[in-house]
Amino acid sequence: MKDMLKNGIEIASASEADMPAIEQLAKRFDLDCENISMNQFLVAKRNNKIIGFGRLRKYPACTEIATVGVIPEEQKRGVGSLLVKELIRSGPDEIFVTCVISGFFKKFGFQLVKQYPSVLQKKVDFCISYDFKPEEVFVMKFSK
Repeated sequence: MKDMLKNGIEIASASEADMPAIEQLAKRFDLDCENISMNQFLVAKRNNKIIGFGRLRKYPACTEIATVGVIPEEQKRGVGSLLVKELIRSGPDEIFVTCVISGFFKKFGFQLVKQYPSVLQKKVDFCISYDFKPEEVFVMKFSK
């Protein structure tokens, strides 16, 4: 999968060569790095440089958009939105996200949920461990 999009940004499936940069950036941004694999990720590139990435993490009970990051100099330019739109397009009919930026995901049709697959509680706990208050961590669901 490879699409050229606006402003010379290309969204593509991650390659083996992309993984060290994805892992390094995900750790730098304090994102979920647990059990990552190449086939879970999309990358956004400009001039063959990774400027963002996003992951569809599949569990037996659900699929989650996870580990979405954009390098600081490319933030607020729509890169994250392009990645999320493509993750939604390529994902199943029902997708969850655990986040602290509910407003960002609401614009794509995600809705807050109080009940969610128990496997996502670990992600909620992960977010809280990074100094977020429980009321700042949201689980949201998108349905096609």
